[in-house]
Amino acid sequence: MFNKTILHAAFSKQTWTKGERLYQGQYVVSAAVSDNILRGSVKSESHQNETYLTRFEYKANTESVKAYCNCYLHFDCKHAAALAHYYLKHMHVNVASNHHIEEWLNKFSGQQTLSFQSEKALLYFLRENTYSPNDYLQLTVKTSSQKKNGGWSKTLSYEYLNSDLIEQSFVNDQDVQIISSVIRGRHISDAIEQHDTLLQLINTGRCFWQDESNLNHAITLGTPLKGHWQWRKLGSAHKLHLQLDHPSAELIRVIKSQPISYYDPSSNQLGLVETDLNSEYDAEFLHSPAFSEEKLPWILSKLEMTLGEIVEKLPKPQLKKGFALSRPIPHLYLASPNKQQAYSAQLTLQFDYQGNFVHPLDKQPQVHVSDDTAQLYRDFAFENKVIDTLQKWHFMPPVPLFKNQDNTDTDYVMSLQGRHTVLAFLHNQLAVLRQKGWDIRFDDSFQYEELETDSVFDAEVKQEDGHDFFSIGLNLQIDGQSMAAFPILLSALEQLPNDILLNDQDYLDTDKKIFVDIEDGKFIALRYQSIQPLLKQFVELFMPGALQKDGTMRLSRFQGHQTLSELDNQGIITTGANKLRQLAEKLRDFDAIQPVAVPKLLLAELREYQHQGLNWLQFLREYELNGILADDMGLGKTIQTLSHLLVEKEQGRLKGPTLIIAPTSVLFNWANEIDKFTPSLTYVVINGAKRQEDFDTLEQFDIVITSYPLLLKDNELHHKQLYYYLILDEAHYIKNPSTKLYQAVLKIKASHKLCLTGTPMENHLGEFWAQFNFLLPGFLAGYKQFSKLFKTPIEKHNDHERKVMLNQRIKPFILRRTKERIAKELPEKTIIVQKLQLSGKQAELYESVRLTMDSRLKEVIAQKGLQRSQIEILDALLKLRQVCNHPQLLSLPSAKLVTQSAKLEFLMETLPEMIDEGRKILIFSQFTSMLALIEVELKEQNIAFVKLTGSSKNRQELVEQFQSGQVPVFLISLKAGGVGLNLTAADTVIHFDPWWNPAVENQATDRAYRIGQDKPVFVYKLIIENSIEQKIQQIQERKAELANALLSEEVTQGKLSLTNDILTSLLAPLS
Repeated sequence: MFNKTILHAAFSKQTWTKGERLYQGQYVVSAAVSDNILRGSVKSESHQNETYLTRFEYKANTESVKAYCNCYLHFDCKHAAALAHYYLKHMHVNVASNHHIEEWLNKFSGQQTLSFQSEKALLYFLRENTYSPNDYLQLTVKTSSQKKNGGWSKTLSYEYLNSDLIEQSFVNDQDVQIISSVIRGRHISDAIEQHDTLLQLINTGRCFWQDESNLNHAITLGTPLKGHWQWRKLGSAHKLHLQLDHPSAELIRVIKSQPISYYDPSSNQLGLVETDLNSEYDAEFLHSPAFSEEKLPWILSKLEMTLGEIVEKLPKPQLKKGFALSRPIPHLYLASPNKQQAYSAQLTLQFDYQGNFVHPLDKQPQVHVSDDTAQLYRDFAFENKVIDTLQKWHFMPPVPLFKNQDNTDTDYVMSLQGRHTVLAFLHNQLAVLRQKGWDIRFDDSFQYEELETDSVFDAEVKQEDGHDFFSIGLNLQIDGQSMAAFPILLSALEQLPNDILLNDQDYLDTDKKIFVDIEDGKFIALRYQSIQPLLKQFVELFMPGALQKDGTMRLSRFQGHQTLSELDNQGIITTGANKLRQLAEKLRDFDAIQPVAVPKLLLAELREYQHQGLNWLQFLREYELNGILADDMGLGKTIQTLSHLLVEKEQGRLKGPTLIIAPTSVLFNWANEIDKFTPSLTYVVINGAKRQEDFDTLEQFDIVITSYPLLLKDNELHHKQLYYYLILDEAHYIKNPSTKLYQAVLKIKASHKLCLTGTPMENHLGEFWAQFNFLLPGFLAGYKQFSKLFKTPIEKHNDHERKVMLNQRIKPFILRRTKERIAKELPEKTIIVQKLQLSGKQAELYESVRLTMDSRLKEVIAQKGLQRSQIEILDALLKLRQVCNHPQLLSLPSAKLVTQSAKLEFLMETLPEMIDEGRKILIFSQFTSMLALIEVELKEQNIAFVKLTGSSKNRQELVEQFQSGQVPVFLISLKAGGVGLNLTAADTVIHFDPWWNPAVENQATDRAYRIGQDKPVFVYKLIIENSIEQKIQQIQERKAELANALLSEEVTQGKLSLTNDILTSLLAPLS
């Protein structure tokens, strides 16, 4: 019914070929035949989670088929063609033709009973080679008929051994194997070289010895015999002989074959000889020529060059002492060709035979000596081993100018190319070869000399009082003298790959050496293992201009703890570091920081971790250090800071004003906290139109509070003032060092500095550098250096060791405690990602906008490039995010016609129920226009609420209304209310839309989830499934992972990568 002809006719040639590709790719899922229908399912090639249904219907009247598929083509499609190929390969059965059937049946009509059907057979005769009796046996083949009594007729016919013989009816399978092996191995004659072939011949029962053999007695198989090689003396000559372990060994014929065989005429048996060498060369040893005694040492030496260990297994001939083989002393003479070729070496090779020098090009076997009674024969095998050894070490042998040139009087000069190769030979082989007795000498022109070093480093630190930097020098003992080691390490580094610290396993595994030039050809060899920890610690070596003129390195005293710790771990003795070590010990062990008493006038009780924070702030001040208090949001960074300033006042150190710069939204929160907890601290808030008047009286106050926007306007006035402390609240505001705000902050003069932030890193490591550059200038080097040493290796290459190094370096200067570890009294926080799906007109609008933006961006990027198209890209992504929230947010006329919003519908369905349960709800959105749409719905359902946006003037009043329970819902724009609010009355947080930065969302959440909260907090994140919002969520997770890795006690090895190559993913379709 279904055959190839009919199925093929249902498709075009191109479709039939495409179907075969899908079949071979195993896209066919199932197939079945029922009556006149073939049906099956085939996976989509572009969307493999989709499956198409296909079928064939057989039309008997036309003997044809029709193919159908539910893909968009319906007919003549590759899915149906794939099913056809599957059917033909796995289900179709070809019906035999009449001719085939007749041919098969005829086989039975000619069957006979099993009997000996042919009396004729092949007989095999083994004979010696007429021209070379010691060579392989020759095979002759004849035919004969078997007698009735079992013997063979003497009427024989010669048969020529060729492939035609195989076709004869009387030739059986055994004969075919024998004839084939002989033909394959045939050169000129029908020689039998393999013992296995002899065994096959014997097993036929039709193999005979010589042509005149008794045809009633075929050769049989004998048991293996042992054979031992011996040297037989024949007059003044010696010859190899194989002695068989058999009483009648002299009567047995040893046959050349692979391996050696024997024939015993007395028993008419042929068998295997097992020699003590058991080598492929046994057959050639069997008929070796006879050697004169004086040439035998030379011959054995030549054989050893060719056969190696096999010759050593041969017995030693008994020779006169005068003919003994002499082993020479290799003589190596090293020279440099000229100064222009200093990176190569020339080696003149000679062999010293008892004071007589010969070179390898002289092939005379004997060495002429003055004493005529003794003759020296050269050990060519040893000489050849010496040359092979030198070639393994990359020495190149001389090349003769002419093919038939006589080189007997020419020096044997080998060459070695490349500095590293030459130095490796000198370091690794020189001492070993001399210990073996080799004579090695150097010409005056030779360039190199290795100096001795024990690879033991020591360090010296120099630090001047009042400076934030110290100089450190490493020293290394070389030939008994102390030399500056940093230049040596720098030279070693220049020889290593650029990514050596990322991929150094090969160097660690193979104990590779690095050869460093000292001066005038003198060098030392350093093990990579011995310098690897120093290269990893002093990563500044990777930067240009890392060393000072005296070979020392200038480092920030703030990384002294890390430097001294690593030097101690390596057992390196460090001198001159007493003062630096005192600070390092404090920085290394936070528990060793001395506790301070809580200030008497503090109107609050500090929790244990807050008291530890106070101790840490006091420690930083004592050692003139600056740092980041990076506790989780809601853990009381404000009260810890105020307690610290109160201690300073009570101790009489607060002799100038402290400047606190904070976001506008929290200015009066600082004022409220001072009034509440530390009313003995005087303060002024620089705010409003008449704020200029306050600058004349700053010295009268303990604390001056201003905002980041006002700082830019008043920066000239602030720059004239010397502050005791400069404190930045929400310090991530200065994360971009290229802004005017950052430059303004840097110019403010203060004795001490402190950053407060729950999110010291939001997007990338450059934000860390910006804050530390403000706090501890030079601590993390310049931005370019920091990027090369830390940012790029960590973010792009996931360099775990650099991550650990950075973590250890910043650890003493950043104090971070999370709610999970510290505030165990906080109730549980539950995060619920509520995935919603777009449908109907909203889904159609999303796809329409996505396609339009995708097409437009491709054109823009093609014209301007990716980096210069950022504005267009952000605009496109904004439109997609707006569609996810509500089509009404778009300014497009077509969007205004769509009133459907999956998120708003979900919110208004669940919000009344939440309110009935007594929940207090915060609703965050980045779009104030979205908050306005929610506001309309709330009013329609008579739900009381307050709303806070950037334009709100009465922030504190709105907060008090919500905190006092007057309204159950608080609408907040993410930018206006993400920081500075204390909304512990809330127990439910709804993020209506996701933001790129997870830290911003967390800050918003922590308006409710902070110290003082006594109810479980539920956080809902509304996400449109498979949309741009889900991609944003994935980006959030990667950013959060990087920040946590650098701030945690244990740095994870998880792969972290921040990449801008996300456009394709963000613009993917919903399905």
